[in-house]
Amino acid sequence: MTEAVTPRDEVSAHWWDHRPVFSVTDRASRLTGLAPGRAPGRVTARLLAPALLTGLVWAAEALVASWLLCHATAGSCTAGQSGGWLVAGVLVLGYLAVLGTVGLAEHALETFGQRRAASLWSWAPLLAGVALGAGGGAVARVAAADDPAARVRETLDGVPGTEGVLIPAVVGALAAGWGLTIAARLPGALRHARERQETIGRLRRDGLRYTGRLRLGEVRLWLHSDPELDVTVAYDTAAGRREIAARMRTSADRVPVDGSAVVVLDDLRGALHVELDRDAGPVFAPEQRYTPSE
Repeated sequence: MTEAVTPRDEVSAHWWDHRPVFSVTDRASRLTGLAPGRAPGRVTARLLAPALLTGLVWAAEALVASWLLCHATAGSCTAGQSGGWLVAGVLVLGYLAVLGTVGLAEHALETFGQRRAASLWSWAPLLAGVALGAGGGAVARVAAADDPAARVRETLDGVPGTEGVLIPAVVGALAAGWGLTIAARLPGALRHARERQETIGRLRRDGLRYTGRLRLGEVRLWLHSDPELDVTVAYDTAAGRREIAARMRTSADRVPVDGSAVVVLDDLRGALHVELDRDAGPVFAPEQRYTPSE
């Protein structure tokens, strides 16, 4: 049986609230979801502004931490500055930086519907800020020395008291290197997530709808304590019965029982999307059955 698909109105606009999420092509953190009725995510000012702010807070945190380290190893390099105030600054800025990163990751996850894209988006400002703050702190310590060239030589030789330059420089270099890797991967991840969401939206709007049955396989992995299973979906088409293999990610309390009804959306050009048939009144397995053992 086939018919045009019209998305049903849903209360929640967060894709994870409509779990389980299925994919016939992707696995693990690349699985992508799109809440019914929601447009595919894109990079907007609402994402860029908090990313920039988070990066600046991480830069300030790394800079103040480098001052604190310099104060602890060579008090003269922070003359007139109280170690207590530096400790307080590190703690407050660290809390704000972590809070901002977590919020940024959650917002990106809701927007892009994919954990990989959201993770890379939240890591980018963190690493950029640490590289800027730690590297800037190291450069400032060298520039403030009476003989910058001698300070560099002493640092490379490991002379005691130069840890306030050496450690921030190493941290900044590592963060910069890691950040460049993230920057290289981020555009592809955002593009992949958007293409997947666009495909889901197009299939819901213009695709053909088939009613199928779900057969559960083994749990392949747990991501953040959420199980990911191999599944098989069987459904009837005008050309006969078909079976497709897919992956299903969900939470332990929302694993549909074997034989649950699903909806298969097909554009007859190779694109497929599977969703749980909520009109059929799905039943979920006991939560304990899919909770990872300690």
